[in-house]
Amino acid sequence: MNRIKNNLRNTLSNEMYSNYLQERGVQQINFIPFSAFKKLTPQQKSSITEYKHIWKSNDRYYKLSVQHYGNPSYWWIIAYYNNKPTEASVSLGDTIIIPKPLNILITLLSE
Repeated sequence: MNRIKNNLRNTLSNEMYSNYLQERGVQQINFIPFSAFKKLTPQQKSSITEYKHIWKSNDRYYKLSVQHYGNPSYWWIIAYYNNKPTEASVSLGDTIIIPKPLNILITLLSE
C-alpha cells in the first residue's frame, strides 16, 4: 500500500464533529479519502467475485466485514467498492456488493 501511504491523508477534527470525537475520546481521526484509491479496470474486476447483499435495518459495514472477511477493519473495502462512503449513503433494500477474495482486492487497490 505504498502508493496509498504516500498520498495526503485527511484529518477529521473540525467543530462539526466535536461531539463525535469527544464520544470516542480522540481529538482527530486520520483517514485516507476514497479518491486516493485507483479505480479498478474491467480486467481487474474480472478477478473479483461479487456477492450481493440486500441492505437491512441494523446492517453495518463493519458487521458485513466480519461476516465476509473475518475482520471488522475491512469495512472500508465494502464502502469503497460500492461507492457509498458511509452507511448513511445506503438505504433499506439497496443491493450492496461484497467483493472477494480480499487479498486480491487489496493487492489491486494498492498497486
